[in-house]
Amino acid sequence: MSLNIEQTRSLVMHALEDIAARRDELNELDRALGDGDHGTTIARGAKAATDALRGADLGSVNDVFTLAGRAMMKSMGGASGVLFGVFFQGAKACAASQVLDAQTLFGFLKSGLEALKQKTKAQPGDKTMLDAVVPAIAALEQATQASAALDSALAQTAAAAEHGAQSTAGLLPRFGRARTLGERAAAGRDPGATSVSVFLRGLANHLPKG
Repeated sequence: MSLNIEQTRSLVMHALEDIAARRDELNELDRALGDGDHGTTIARGAKAATDALRGADLGSVNDVFTLAGRAMMKSMGGASGVLFGVFFQGAKACAASQVLDAQTLFGFLKSGLEALKQKTKAQPGDKTMLDAVVPAIAALEQATQASAALDSALAQTAAAAEHGAQSTAGLLPRFGRARTLGERAAAGRDPGATSVSVFLRGLANHLPKG
C-alpha cells in the first residue's frame, strides 16, 4: 500500500486536525508541567500547517511534511515550535518521493529524529516528546524490516507511540520549566509525547480504505 501526493496531503491534514481537536486535553496535561498552553500552541501550529497545505503546489510527498513543519515552526514559537518543526522537516533530508509507503515514512521519521537530536539533549525517559518518537520509530523500523504494508506499519507505530506517551506518567521531567517542579510534575503524561501519539494515530486512522 502506498499513497500519492494528494492522498498524503489529505492524510497529514486529517492527522493535524486530530491534534487540534485535542487542544483542551493537551492544555490540561500541560497545566501540571508548565504554562498550560501546549494544546493551544500545537493547535495553532496544526491549523497553520493545514492552511499551508491546502492548495499548496507540492512536488513530492516530502513537501507535505516539510511544508507542515515549516508552518508549525513559524506559528508555534518557543521550544515546542522548533522541535515539532524540526521533526516534521526531517523529510527534506530524504530523497524526493512521489509515493508514501512504510519505508518512505520510516526514512522521514528517522531523519526527523536525527535532526531533533541536534536540538535537544533529551533522551527517552526524560518526559519529553522523544518518549513517543523513539519507540514509534523503532516499531516502524521493525515493521519495514518485516515488509509490512503501510496500514499495518502505521498501526504498530501508533500503538508504540501511545505506549510511550502513557509511560511518561510517573516520570520526573528533566527539561524545561517542569524540571523545577520535582514530584509535583511526575503524575501526568507529557503533553508533547501525547501530541506525537495523537498525530501518529491520526495517520493510522485516516488511511484510505481498500
